[in-house]
Formats: sequence, structure tokens, C-alpha cells
Amino acid sequence: MKIIQYLVVFALIFSSFTILSIGQEASKNEIIIDIDFSAPIISEDKSFVNLDVIGANTCLNEPGKPIIPMCTKKYVVSFGTIIESVKCEISEIKTKTLTNEIKPAQQPVKPDGKSDNKEILKKGPIYQTEELFPDDWFSYSIGAGLDENNEHKMFLTLQIYPLRYNPSENKIYYIDNAKLKIVYKESDNNPFPTTSEYNLLILTPTKFLKQLEKLVEHKESFGISTNLVTLDEIYNEDYFPVEGRDDPEKIKYFIKNAIEEWGIKYVLLVGGRIPGIKEKWHFPIRYVNIWAWDEKSYISDLYFADIYNGIGEFSTWDTNENGFYGEWYENSSLLDDMDLYPDVYLGRLPCRVKFELNIMINKIISYENSKLTKKIVLSGGDNFDDRPYGGNDEKEGELVCNKTMEYLPDFEKECVYTPQMDISARNLRRALGKGAIFMHLHGHGSPTRWTTHKLLNYDEWEDGLFILDLPLFFNKQYPIVVIGGCHTSMFNLSMTNSPWGLPSFRGLSDWLIVKVSGGAIATLGYTCFPVATPGESGDLDGNGINEPDCVESGYGYMQLRFFYGYGEQDLDYLGECWNFAIGNYTDHFKIPYERSHIHTIHGFVLLGDPSLKIGGYKK
Repeated sequence: MKIIQYLVVFALIFSSFTILSIGQEASKNEIIIDIDFSAPIISEDKSFVNLDVIGANTCLNEPGKPIIPMCTKKYVVSFGTIIESVKCEISEIKTKTLTNEIKPAQQPVKPDGKSDNKEILKKGPIYQTEELFPDDWFSYSIGAGLDENNEHKMFLTLQIYPLRYNPSENKIYYIDNAKLKIVYKESDNNPFPTTSEYNLLILTPTKFLKQLEKLVEHKESFGISTNLVTLDEIYNEDYFPVEGRDDPEKIKYFIKNAIEEWGIKYVLLVGGRIPGIKEKWHFPIRYVNIWAWDEKSYISDLYFADIYNGIGEFSTWDTNENGFYGEWYENSSLLDDMDLYPDVYLGRLPCRVKFELNIMINKIISYENSKLTKKIVLSGGDNFDDRPYGGNDEKEGELVCNKTMEYLPDFEKECVYTPQMDISARNLRRALGKGAIFMHLHGHGSPTRWTTHKLLNYDEWEDGLFILDLPLFFNKQYPIVVIGGCHTSMFNLSMTNSPWGLPSFRGLSDWLIVKVSGGAIATLGYTCFPVATPGESGDLDGNGINEPDCVESGYGYMQLRFFYGYGEQDLDYLGECWNFAIGNYTDHFKIPYERSHIHTIHGFVLLGDPSLKIGGYKK
């Protein structure tokens, strides 16, 4: 009954985010936000206390720290707007001593799903301090990215905390009202052209230039004006002055100039790793440096898409200027401020030789010239033992896949779930049949395998999908395959660099898109360990509906945002859906920073053409 009561209040008062253009307020130069909160609602949970507040639409959920109710609001404003100040007036502060400590947020689940139960609710050092948590009544962040109309905007995201906690006294300080005043200044400096000279920018090494001319002709036949530029032209200043400390940064500056001069929206990077023992690349990559578990660096193509920071300047991802990008080490000065919102729709064709690129180009042309069946293949099982995390023997893979169908109600579905059947390549092929528009796999992964467990059987793995199974996939329609699991799109493999799997010079995702006469048109997955969130910790996505955590956070939420973008936001192009997923996840989980969430944002990569018309042009 309590949850239903909250849902009614949320529906009447708040949504998770408020989208509001500056200039619609009573004062031209300020925004006023007035929020009422109920007194804290206290409940006992074994040896801890849980707190709820009506008026808070989510919670602050940092591992090892007290779970604090929070209200989140987002404002979309003109690009270049300067937020001069954000001030908060609060009502009278009241206090209450608690009978037990506030429950700490759960520790992230280990990639193998076998966490020590005693460590799951481990209290962090903050429980030994006298400092109030959070350290203020509000926080905010400012970012830059593309809105739903493909326009460059600034995003102001606010977090308001109706209560704060003194751990040493076991006392809460709470308020029943907060009034925020945001003072801003709109900028006259709009760097973007009013009309686009080009929609799509293809960047490639010179060796692939001739093959790509065929793709340019195809794209322009459907009204996608395209500019094909080689890396040599970028490095030799044939278009714009060369800026940047290394090749990836030079390319990123070129993309920035192309946005401002040509109005490009889509960027296709062409080229993967050069075959051989030593790691060399046809098209440069950017390794980022965020430690989590035993992983200290991994590839992030998001680097090339996140062009602007929250004040409209170039987003370096190396704000401490030490030559290491995307750093985020806990309790360390090695931190980089990262915007994380994409400013272009970006994908990569990770071809290693010309023959592979020809396959990908021919598949794109065939796909967009076809009419595809509105069908989706779904597969998942019991990924984690969620009981120590407050769950109830949920099958995370099935839950996430079923949630996908809520966004695609008019799609035919074929499900490969445990325990109804074995999750095997044979059953996946049968479900796929002649083909589909989408294929969504949610489970565990390595660079060369995707799999999961049967219910409560965490010591045994299903056969799943293995790279050696792919030659037998002869589907005529090529699906967009979303593969939920660790390292499922790790495209820097070689025979001497194939961790967590059989030595291979290719990973599962890029094998799928270079497969002849079958496979996928594009894949989305992770170049790293994404965060997993089994169990139940409250309404983590702040939509007023309390669901299992696997659909409200972590890699399950990221994948679902992709399908939500297509099914509910009417986004027709592949890169737009990728952008929506990244941006929505960043809205919710960038602030406060948490390394595992940054992993999930950084590592979610699109291997395919971002300008691909989903389902083809022949409806």
C-alpha cells in the first residue's frame, strides 16, 4: 500500500526529470524551483533503518554510504548558457535520532556474480565521521549534448536532498521545503550553422577510401548528405587547422570543427585493429583509465562523441593534463571531469581488411533497401543470486528482456529463456529464423562468448553463444544485436590479447557484423565490465514505479534505454537510439560519480553505422 500511495503522489507532483526551456519562467534571468517534502518515513530492516520521503523521486545510492532520499530535476537550456549561480533556501531544520544506522547502499556485484554476502552491505568509512552526509542540501551538474530534436543544448541536472545524516550521532537533519534560485546568462555565441551542409561524416584511413565511395552514393540517394574524409587530410590540415596532442585528440578536434562548420550529426569511424601481434590500429582508439575490479583501462569510443563540456568548451577528458584520459580513481587526485553526453551520433565499422569492409557496406545497403519483419529475439536467464541484494529469486535476463517488449508492443517476439529451454546457439538460430529487426541478449559475457545460468544454478553455465557458432547463422535479415554482458564488444582482441575466453583475433560483436550471409547489421555491447544491479534497493531510476534494480540501473537499464528510444521516443536512426541510452543513463547516474557507472557509460559502444535507418527505408 505504501508504494501505491507514493505512486499517486509522484504522478500528481513530480516526474523523474522536468524538461523546461529557460525563458518560460516569470523572470527572464532566473528559474525558481519550490519543492515540498514530507517528514521522513522510517522503517526497520533487520539491523538498519530505511528512510522514505514523499517528494523525493529517487535516492542517493553510493556503495558503502547511507541511502538518502533525493529529488532529481533536469532542465534543458540553450547551448552556451552560463549558469551564474544556484542558491538554495531551506525551511526550518528539524532533527531526529534514529534507533539504528541508515542502511548502506549495496556494493557492486562482482563480474562473476559470486560476491561475498558479508561484504554486500559493508559500511564505508563515512559511518565513522561526524560530517553530515550529503555535504550540502543540493548539488548540480551542467553538461552539453543533443536533445530529442537533434539540437545542441545544455543540461542542468539538480539533486535536492530533503535530509542529511550525522553517522557518529546517528541523527538526521531534515526539512519540509527547499526553494532554489538559478541565475543564468544566455550567450550570444552560437557556434552552429543554421543549416547543415552535411549530415554524415565518414572518417577513414586512405586505404579504405575507394570502398567507401559506394556507401556515400547509397547514403546520398536517401537524402543523407555525406562527407568522406581521410585521416591524412585531417593530420595535414586539408580542411581545418590541426589541434590536439595526439592523433585521437586531433580527430576529436576535427569532429568539433565539422559540427560548427558543416552541421554534421552522424559520425562513422572506419577501421579496427591491424592484424598482427603488436597492437596497431587503422583508426585510432582512446583508452580510458578507471579502475574497477582488475580492469584499469579499456576502449571508449564515446570519447570521440563527447565534444563539449558543461560550459560549451572542448571536452578533453584529461582535465588534470597528465596525459591519461578518463581517469577516476577512488580516494585519489587522479580525476578527470567528463561531460559524458554525446554531441554527435557515433558508430564504428571495426574492419581489419578491405574484404571485411566490403561485407559491412553491402550489408548496410541491402538492409536499408529492404523491408524487415517487425520481430525481436529475446534471450536470458538467472544472471545473479539476487537474494543477498534484497531480491526474490528473480531471473534478471528474462525480466530485462520482457521489459524490452513493453516498448515494442507491436513486435512479434521469439523468446529463448531458461528453464523453458536451453540457451544454446541452436535454439537462438531457430528463434531468429530468417531474421529480425532486433535481438536482445541479457546475461554474462566475455569477448568471445555470451551465456547465463538456469534459475539458482550459479555453478553451471548455459551453452550460450560462442564465436565458433557464428558460421552456422544464415539469416537473410540482419538484426541489430544488443548483447548485455562483460566485454561483449571488446574489439581490440588478438591471438595474444584475448582475456576471459578462447584466443581469437576477433570478438563476438565484430564477428557478427562481418559475417557473410547472416549475422548482424550492427551490435551494441560493452568494451569493459559494466555494472550489474541485482536485487531491490528502491526506485533507482526515479520514475515513480519501484521495479527490480536490474531494470532500473546498471547494464540492464542502459540496454532498455536504447529500446525505449526507438519504441517510445520514435527515434528512427541507430545512432539516435545509442545517444538516447547514453544520455539518459548519464542523467541518472553520472552525479554522484561512481566508477562502475562511468564504466557502463564509457564502454557502451555501437559497432555499426549510426545513420542506419532502423528497419530499412521500405516500410
